[in-house]
Amino acid sequence: MKKILLICLMTLLLISTSSCINNPQDGGYNPNNPWDTMGGGGTGSGTTESEIDVDKIKQPEDITKIEEGKLQTNSDGATIIDLSNLSEKTEVYTYQNDTVTIIKEGTYEVTGTLVGALVISGDISDTRIILNNVTIATKTTQNVAAITFAKNSSLRVLTIKEGTSNTLKDSTGDDADGEGAIITAKKSSLTINGTGTLNLESLGADTTAIKVKKTLDIIGSTINIVATNNGIKVDERINLTDATLVITAEGDGIKTDMEATSTEKADEYTKDPYAGYIYINNSNLDIVAKDDGISANSMIYIENNDSNLIKITTNNGAPNIVTEYSSDNADGKAIKTDGIASVINDVETDLLSQCENNYMLVITGGRFEINSNDDAITSKGNLIISGGTFTIASGDDAIHAEYLTKITGGNITITKSYEGIEGASVKIYGGTINLVATDDGINAANSDLRNWSYNIYIGGGNITINAQGDGVDSNGTIEISGGTTIIYGPTGNDNGSLDSEYGVLIKGGILLAFGSSGMVETPANNSTQASIVVNLTSRVSANTTFYLKDSSGNILYQVTPLKAYQSVVISTPELVKGKNFTVVTGSTTNNITINAILNKIGQTFGPGGPGGPGGTRPR
Repeated sequence: MKKILLICLMTLLLISTSSCINNPQDGGYNPNNPWDTMGGGGTGSGTTESEIDVDKIKQPEDITKIEEGKLQTNSDGATIIDLSNLSEKTEVYTYQNDTVTIIKEGTYEVTGTLVGALVISGDISDTRIILNNVTIATKTTQNVAAITFAKNSSLRVLTIKEGTSNTLKDSTGDDADGEGAIITAKKSSLTINGTGTLNLESLGADTTAIKVKKTLDIIGSTINIVATNNGIKVDERINLTDATLVITAEGDGIKTDMEATSTEKADEYTKDPYAGYIYINNSNLDIVAKDDGISANSMIYIENNDSNLIKITTNNGAPNIVTEYSSDNADGKAIKTDGIASVINDVETDLLSQCENNYMLVITGGRFEINSNDDAITSKGNLIISGGTFTIASGDDAIHAEYLTKITGGNITITKSYEGIEGASVKIYGGTINLVATDDGINAANSDLRNWSYNIYIGGGNITINAQGDGVDSNGTIEISGGTTIIYGPTGNDNGSLDSEYGVLIKGGILLAFGSSGMVETPANNSTQASIVVNLTSRVSANTTFYLKDSSGNILYQVTPLKAYQSVVISTPELVKGKNFTVVTGSTTNNITINAILNKIGQTFGPGGPGGPGGTRPR
């Protein structure tokens, strides 16, 4: 299938404040060359706080407020159907060609074993099926799902009775839609509830375990899935509340899949902020997938408690050695929002958005253990993390957004990545972040955007970066006004601990950046907090303690760098004009008086920084 890329303007009202322009105010280009031959300094420009916030993101009521009919789990008044003792025809069902068809609306408690299939007719209204220790396995001659809910807009509920274990198997993987399913709701919505256990076993080729056309709600259930294709595939919306899912899938683990088959449909879908939406609330997920773990078109909103665990491994996890190309053309993103596809005349088009408020990925809490061959957490639009505990190993970017990546809280550990945190804009206001990156630690870049104000803003949090490339790298500006940022690396002279296109502005916070001396970039002269930049004649070995002391010899800061270093950039609130300090780097001790915004120890830096001779632009 031929695939092309279309960047189209859309208006998806995901939040109360919406601006669909690449707005330079969110960082600001400096029209002047801020660089001098000292590898930095000059004049830097700041950035503004992002207006996008978790509490401004609207949620659809039909996702967050479940109607009463979907919550019913009791079996009061239910009609019993024993699959082990069937009649050919009754008032409520027929049994022909190994298929039981429910023909009357109502509540049915199903028990026993069936080699065949169960169908809920599309000609009846609200119907609920209660599984009570049921086993259904389709025959190899049947091209149907184990349970099929035929096309109907009425309420369809599958209840897994408390204390029971139920198994559904599919033998062929071929249904009328050309894609196998164990449970399918054809052009219908489906609710699965009840606290029992449901096992879905894929035996045929290309089988999706649960396939729903419209909305799928899973409320309070435990479901174990083995699928030769996708674990769960829903066209429009998914709600997981108090659910426990264990999924092993040859395709995607959980996905929405909005594909427009006409220009009109494409326009309709792209104007609907909830077309292809996944909401996860207080749920536990354990997903092993050959392709993506959780994939949505427009939005993923994860609102878990601290006790809830989402564990995802994709495409055998991160490579042993992560390089620039190790995960190129490889499947396996863990959590992603990916836009809506248009398929017209066999040509697939990705409908992306230049509206910075589109395609949100929001995580407010929970525990996450991610081992992904490709990106771990990624969004075609924006990404917000406001809480949660994360352990991430990625073969590419650990946390990535095409537009804004915003972190306001959480405890994030990135043990392996190509780049740790990336976005056209990266804004960090809180949380604890420890990351390891083969290339850049934090990066503001997106080569697909034009005239975008790339920027990195650090206003809070405790950040530790271990990077082989640049520690903090922006294709625009960098502003640090709070928090603690400690950078280890790079050791190679073709990268720097700080690297920006339009200046590093420091207004507050703590910065201790240890790196090589070949591409050192110094903070901008118009910073409001002073800095000390140390350039050494030789490298200091790794694990050699660094000290910053006041004039009385008191230790203000003590750090043991994980790597060898030959330069240090220091900026702390204590560096006040007129005060004296001692800097200890290995066996070398230097005393310095703060007499300017930028204070230097050691020989003059060589050319560096993007605007200076010999400099290179950040990636």
